[in-house]
Amino acid sequence: MKNKKLWGGRFSSSTDSVMEAFSESISFDKRLYEYDIAGSIAHAQMLAKHGIIKDEEADKIIEGLRKIKRMIDEGEFEFRIEDEDIHMNIERKLIELIGKVGGKLHTARSRNDQIALDIRLFLRDATIEIIDKLTGILKHLVELAEKHIDVVMPGFTHLQHAQPVLFSHYILAYYEKFKRDRDRFRDTLKRIDVLPLGSGALAGTSFPIDRKYVAEQLGFSTISRNSMDAVSDRDFAIEFLSDVAICAMHASRFAEEMVIFSSQEFDFVELPDEFCTGSSIMPQKKNPDAMELIRGKTARTYGNLIQMLVLMKALPLTYNRDMQEDKESLFDSIDTIMGILDVLNGVIPRIKPKVDSLQKALDKGFITATDLADYLAKKGMPFREAHKIVGQIVAYAEQNNKELNDISIEELKSFSDLIENDVLDVLHYKKAVNSRTSYGGTARENVIRVIEEIKKELTVRSDGNTVECQRCGYPVKVYRNPIPTVDVIIKVEGKVVLIKRKNPPYGWAIPGGFIDYGESAEEAAVREAKEETGLDVKLEGILGVYSDPNRDPRQHTITTVFIATASGKPRAGDDAEGVGLFDSNNLPEPIAFDHKKILKDFFEKHNA
Repeated sequence: MKNKKLWGGRFSSSTDSVMEAFSESISFDKRLYEYDIAGSIAHAQMLAKHGIIKDEEADKIIEGLRKIKRMIDEGEFEFRIEDEDIHMNIERKLIELIGKVGGKLHTARSRNDQIALDIRLFLRDATIEIIDKLTGILKHLVELAEKHIDVVMPGFTHLQHAQPVLFSHYILAYYEKFKRDRDRFRDTLKRIDVLPLGSGALAGTSFPIDRKYVAEQLGFSTISRNSMDAVSDRDFAIEFLSDVAICAMHASRFAEEMVIFSSQEFDFVELPDEFCTGSSIMPQKKNPDAMELIRGKTARTYGNLIQMLVLMKALPLTYNRDMQEDKESLFDSIDTIMGILDVLNGVIPRIKPKVDSLQKALDKGFITATDLADYLAKKGMPFREAHKIVGQIVAYAEQNNKELNDISIEELKSFSDLIENDVLDVLHYKKAVNSRTSYGGTARENVIRVIEEIKKELTVRSDGNTVECQRCGYPVKVYRNPIPTVDVIIKVEGKVVLIKRKNPPYGWAIPGGFIDYGESAEEAAVREAKEETGLDVKLEGILGVYSDPNRDPRQHTITTVFIATASGKPRAGDDAEGVGLFDSNNLPEPIAFDHKKILKDFFEKHNA
C-alpha cells in the first residue's frame, strides 16, 4: 500500500501502525496549536507580500487557518495519530478545507524551523506569565513584611536557635530569592525571543523570503543568523528549565519551613485552612499538604532539566528526531512551576505569625549569646576571649537550668569585670534585633528602609520615551499611536444587543474589541460579535468612525462602528457578565466608553 503521508512520495509502503504509535507527538504537542497557527498566518502573509504565493491564495490559507483555530478552541477538531504532530494535523485539515492551495503554506519552510518557532512562541508567553506570577509573590511578601514589622522570631543555623531577627527580615530573605528568579527569567527571555523561521530544514531557502517582516508580525526582537544553529538549538529551553528548577528550589525551601514552623513543636505560624487538608482517620489533623506537594513537585523540575541535558548531550547537527522528546519535560515543568507559584500567591498573603509562641521561643536557646560576646568585645576584650567567656556563661546557665536573662548581674560579673548593669539591654531580644544596623541587617530601621526601596522596585519605571515592562522587564518604547478597534451594533428582532462588562471599565457596552494583526476591520467585527454574543452576524454597513482621544479611559482608540443583523438568542462570552436586548426606550445604565453617544446616533438614524 502506497504511503499516504504528506511526505510519503518517496515511500512505496505505508507506515507500520507500531511505528505510528511509537513516533507520534500529537498527543502532547497539540497544545502548541495556537502558536503553530499564528506562525503559519505570519508566514502566509509574508509569502504573499513578496509574490511567492498570490494574495488570494494567502487569503484562503489564512481564512482556513482561522477556521481550524476556532474548531480546536471549541473542541470540534479531530487530532489524528497518523498525522504525527501538530504541524501535519493542521496542514492536513487545511488542505481538506481549502483544497490543494493549502499545500502552498509549507513553501520556504520545514517542520524543523516550524517547531523551533512554535516552542519559542510558547515559551515566550509562558515565561512572561511566570514573571507575572513571581511579581505577585514579591508584592505579597513585601506586604506581609510590612504588616508584621514589629514581630520578632528566632533565626536559625543548623536548625538551632542562633540570633533573634525580625519576622519581616526573614520574609524579605525570600523576596530576594524570588526576585533573582524573576531576573533570571527576564534574562532568559532575551534568548527565547529569537525568530528561527526561515532557517528551513537546516540550510535556509532559495525563496526570496522576508524574515524581518515575519519577526515584526510575531513580535520577535531578534532573528537567528545561522540556520544550522537555529534548528538544532535547545539551549534556550535548557536555560528555561534551569530557571524553573532554581525557582522551584526556593519555593521548596520556603515550603519546608512552613511545614516546620506550622508544626506543634514550633507553632510559629498559622497556615490558611484553604491550603491545608484533614486526615481521613484523625479528626484533629491540619496537614500542610500544599507545602508538602511543593517539595514533592520540585523533584519533577530537577528531573526534567536533567532529561533535557541528557537528550541534547551528544546530538550531531542539525535536527534529529530525538529532539521530539524535548516537549513533554518542558510542558511538565511549565505546568508544575505555574501550579507552585499559584499556590504561593494564595498562601503567602494569608500566613499569620503566632506572636505568643514566637516570644516563648525567643526566651529559649540562649539566643542573645552573640550579643553578649559583642558587648564584651566592644569593651576591649578580644572577640575570641569574649566568645570563650560567653560559652562558659551558657554552660553555667544550662547546668543551673536557666536562660541568659534569668542570670543575675552578680552571677554574670563573676565571669568578667567588664560586665556592668548595662548588660541587661544587650540580653533583651528586641534590643538585640535593633542593634543589627549594618547594611542588610535585621534592625527595624533597616527593614523599613528596604521595604520602601522594594515598593519603588515594584513600580513600573518610565523615562518618557521608554517604559520598563512590569511583566518582563524589557525597556519598551512608548508609542503614542491610537489603537484601531471595532464595535458592532447587532440588530435582533427590532432591538440591539448590549453586553454587561465583567472587567473595568464596568457598565453596558456595544460588542466589539481590538483588530488583530492580519485581520480586516470587517473580519474583526464578525469575530468579536461571535466571541462576545455567540451570534453569527451579517454586516449591513458602517455607522461611523469615533476617535475622541478620551473615549476609552485606558488608552486612545479609534473605532469603526458597524451595523449588523443576526438571528437567535445572544449569550454572554467569557469576558461578559451578561447580555441583553434593548431599544431606545429601555437602555441600561451605566453605559461604558462613548457608547451612549454611538447608540444615540444609531437610533436617530435608524428611527428616522
